[in-house]
Amino acid sequence: MARPKLHSDDEIHSMAQAVLVAKGPAGFTLSDVAEAVGVSRAAIIQRFENKTNLHRRVMERSTQEARDYFAARPVVEGIPALRDMLSELIAGMGEGEGFAGYLLLEWSDVHDEALNRLAQERNRLVREAIAARLPESPERDVQASLIQAVIQGATMQWLIEPQGPLNGFVEAQTFRLLDRLFPGA
Repeated sequence: MARPKLHSDDEIHSMAQAVLVAKGPAGFTLSDVAEAVGVSRAAIIQRFENKTNLHRRVMERSTQEARDYFAARPVVEGIPALRDMLSELIAGMGEGEGFAGYLLLEWSDVHDEALNRLAQERNRLVREAIAARLPESPERDVQASLIQAVIQGATMQWLIEPQGPLNGFVEAQTFRLLDRLFPGA
Protein backbone atom coordinates (compact mmCIF):
# COMPACT_ATOMS: atom_id res chain seq x y z
CA MET A 1 0.00 0.00 0.00
CA ALA A 2 1.32 3.46 -0.93
CA ARG A 3 2.18 5.84 1.84
CA PRO A 4 -0.08 8.91 2.06
CA LYS A 5 1.32 12.17 0.72
CA LEU A 6 1.97 14.59 3.55
CA HIS A 7 2.56 17.52 1.18
CA SER A 8 0.48 18.40 -1.85
CA ASP A 9 2.04 18.96 -5.24
CA ASP A 10 0.93 22.60 -4.98
CA GLU A 11 2.82 23.01 -1.71
CA ILE A 12 5.94 21.45 -3.23
CA HIS A 13 5.57 23.61 -6.37
CA SER A 14 5.33 26.76 -4.23
CA MET A 15 8.43 25.87 -2.25
CA ALA A 16 10.28 24.83 -5.42
CA GLN A 17 9.40 28.15 -7.06
CA ALA A 18 10.80 30.04 -4.08
CA VAL A 19 14.00 28.00 -4.28
CA LEU A 20 14.19 28.52 -8.06
CA VAL A 21 13.88 32.28 -7.67
CA ALA A 22 16.41 32.38 -4.86
CA LYS A 23 19.05 30.12 -6.41
CA GLY A 24 18.25 30.12 -10.11
CA PRO A 25 17.49 27.10 -12.28
CA ALA A 26 21.14 26.02 -12.46
CA GLY A 27 21.77 26.53 -8.75
CA PHE A 28 18.76 24.88 -7.17
CA THR A 29 18.85 21.22 -6.20
CA LEU A 30 16.25 18.66 -5.27
CA SER A 31 17.89 18.61 -1.83
CA ASP A 32 17.17 22.36 -1.52
CA VAL A 33 13.52 21.77 -2.35
CA ALA A 34 13.28 18.76 -0.04
CA GLU A 35 14.74 20.79 2.82
CA ALA A 36 12.33 23.68 2.15
CA VAL A 37 9.35 21.32 2.12
CA GLY A 38 10.55 19.21 5.03
CA VAL A 39 10.75 15.87 3.22
CA SER A 40 13.57 13.66 2.02
CA ARG A 41 15.31 14.17 -1.31
CA ALA A 42 14.16 10.65 -2.20
CA ALA A 43 10.54 11.70 -1.75
CA ILE A 44 11.03 14.57 -4.21
CA ILE A 45 12.79 12.26 -6.68
CA GLN A 46 10.01 9.69 -6.37
CA ARG A 47 7.42 12.33 -7.22
CA PHE A 48 9.21 14.39 -9.85
CA GLU A 49 12.20 12.24 -11.00
CA ASN A 50 14.61 15.14 -11.49
CA LYS A 51 14.97 18.90 -11.17
CA THR A 52 14.18 19.53 -14.85
CA ASN A 53 10.78 17.87 -14.44
CA LEU A 54 10.14 19.75 -11.21
CA HIS A 55 11.11 23.07 -12.82
CA ARG A 56 8.75 22.40 -15.74
CA ARG A 57 5.93 21.41 -13.40
CA VAL A 58 6.41 24.65 -11.44
CA MET A 59 6.18 26.68 -14.65
CA GLU A 60 3.18 24.63 -15.88
CA ARG A 61 1.47 25.49 -12.60
CA SER A 62 2.37 29.17 -13.05
CA THR A 63 0.91 29.13 -16.55
CA GLN A 64 -2.28 27.45 -15.30
CA GLU A 65 -2.56 30.11 -12.60
CA ALA A 66 -2.33 32.78 -15.33
CA ARG A 67 -5.04 31.02 -17.38
CA ASP A 68 -7.29 30.79 -14.33
CA TYR A 69 -6.64 34.40 -13.32
CA PHE A 70 -7.59 35.83 -16.71
CA ALA A 71 -10.52 33.45 -17.19
CA ALA A 72 -11.99 34.55 -13.84
CA ARG A 73 -11.68 38.30 -14.48
CA PRO A 74 -14.66 39.97 -16.09
CA VAL A 75 -13.84 41.56 -19.43
CA VAL A 76 -15.03 45.15 -19.40
CA GLU A 77 -13.92 47.28 -22.29
CA GLY A 78 -12.53 50.70 -21.50
CA ILE A 79 -9.47 52.41 -20.12
CA PRO A 80 -10.75 52.55 -16.49
CA ALA A 81 -11.29 48.76 -16.54
CA LEU A 82 -7.87 48.29 -18.14
CA ARG A 83 -6.24 50.45 -15.45
CA ASP A 84 -7.94 48.37 -12.75
CA MET A 85 -6.74 45.10 -14.26
CA LEU A 86 -3.21 46.41 -14.80
CA SER A 87 -3.04 47.80 -11.25
CA GLU A 88 -3.94 44.39 -9.86
CA LEU A 89 -1.59 42.55 -12.18
CA ILE A 90 1.35 44.89 -11.51
CA ALA A 91 0.71 44.88 -7.75
CA GLY A 92 1.37 41.14 -7.90
CA MET A 93 4.98 41.90 -8.84
CA GLY A 94 5.54 43.11 -5.30
CA GLU A 95 7.93 45.80 -4.23
CA GLY A 96 10.92 44.11 -5.84
CA GLU A 97 12.59 42.22 -3.03
CA GLY A 98 14.26 39.20 -4.59
CA PHE A 99 12.81 40.02 -8.00
CA ALA A 100 16.17 39.74 -9.77
CA GLY A 101 15.92 35.96 -9.35
CA TYR A 102 13.14 35.96 -11.93
CA LEU A 103 15.70 36.94 -14.56
CA LEU A 104 17.29 33.54 -14.19
CA LEU A 105 13.92 31.93 -14.77
CA GLU A 106 13.55 34.01 -17.93
CA TRP A 107 16.92 32.72 -19.10
CA SER A 108 15.54 29.19 -18.78
CA ASP A 109 12.42 30.24 -20.68
CA VAL A 110 14.66 31.26 -23.58
CA HIS A 111 16.83 28.12 -23.61
CA ASP A 112 14.35 25.32 -22.88
CA GLU A 113 11.77 24.65 -25.59
CA ALA A 114 9.03 23.45 -23.23
CA LEU A 115 9.55 26.38 -20.86
CA ASN A 116 9.63 28.77 -23.82
CA ARG A 117 6.21 27.57 -25.00
CA LEU A 118 4.81 28.19 -21.51
CA ALA A 119 6.39 31.66 -21.34
CA GLN A 120 4.95 32.51 -24.75
CA GLU A 121 1.52 31.44 -23.56
CA ARG A 122 1.77 33.59 -20.42
CA ASN A 123 2.84 36.57 -22.55
CA ARG A 124 -0.03 35.95 -24.96
CA LEU A 125 -2.54 35.73 -22.09
CA VAL A 126 -1.43 39.12 -20.76
CA ARG A 127 -1.48 40.73 -24.21
CA GLU A 128 -4.95 39.32 -24.99
CA ALA A 129 -6.30 40.48 -21.62
CA ILE A 130 -5.00 43.99 -22.32
CA ALA A 131 -6.40 43.99 -25.86
CA ALA A 132 -9.82 42.81 -24.69
CA ARG A 133 -10.14 45.87 -22.44
CA LEU A 134 -8.94 48.43 -24.98
CA PRO A 135 -11.48 50.45 -26.96
CA GLU A 136 -12.36 48.83 -30.29
CA SER A 137 -9.82 49.96 -32.85
CA PRO A 138 -7.79 48.58 -35.76
CA GLU A 139 -4.73 49.41 -33.61
CA ARG A 140 -5.93 47.39 -30.61
CA ASP A 141 -3.38 44.57 -30.94
CA VAL A 142 -0.51 46.99 -31.53
CA GLN A 143 -1.56 49.07 -28.51
CA ALA A 144 -1.78 45.95 -26.34
CA SER A 145 1.70 44.90 -27.45
CA LEU A 146 3.11 48.35 -26.65
CA ILE A 147 1.52 48.35 -23.20
CA GLN A 148 2.94 44.92 -22.47
CA ALA A 149 6.35 46.05 -23.75
CA VAL A 150 6.33 49.02 -21.38
CA ILE A 151 5.46 46.75 -18.44
CA GLN A 152 8.30 44.38 -19.28
CA GLY A 153 10.73 47.18 -20.15
CA ALA A 154 9.93 49.14 -17.00
CA THR A 155 10.60 46.00 -14.98
CA MET A 156 14.04 45.67 -16.55
CA GLN A 157 14.68 49.39 -16.11
CA TRP A 158 13.81 49.14 -12.40
CA LEU A 159 16.10 46.12 -11.95
CA ILE A 160 19.05 48.16 -13.22
CA GLU A 161 18.08 51.48 -11.59
CA PRO A 162 15.59 50.86 -8.77
CA GLN A 163 13.41 53.88 -8.02
CA GLY A 164 10.97 53.19 -5.22
CA PRO A 165 9.04 49.92 -5.10
CA LEU A 166 8.96 47.84 -8.29
CA ASN A 167 5.18 47.72 -8.57
CA GLY A 168 4.86 51.48 -8.10
CA PHE A 169 7.50 52.22 -10.71
CA VAL A 170 6.05 49.82 -13.31
CA GLU A 171 2.51 51.10 -12.75
CA ALA A 172 3.62 54.73 -13.11
CA GLN A 173 5.45 53.99 -16.38
CA THR A 174 2.52 51.97 -17.72
CA PHE A 175 -0.06 54.60 -16.83
CA ARG A 176 2.15 57.29 -18.36
CA LEU A 177 1.87 55.38 -21.65
CA LEU A 178 -1.91 54.97 -21.26
CA ASP A 179 -2.23 58.73 -20.72
CA ARG A 180 -0.41 59.34 -23.99
CA LEU A 181 -2.25 56.70 -25.99
CA PHE A 182 -5.66 57.66 -24.60
CA PRO A 183 -5.57 61.30 -23.44
CA GLY A 184 -8.44 62.17 -21.15
CA ALA A 185 -9.62 58.57 -20.78
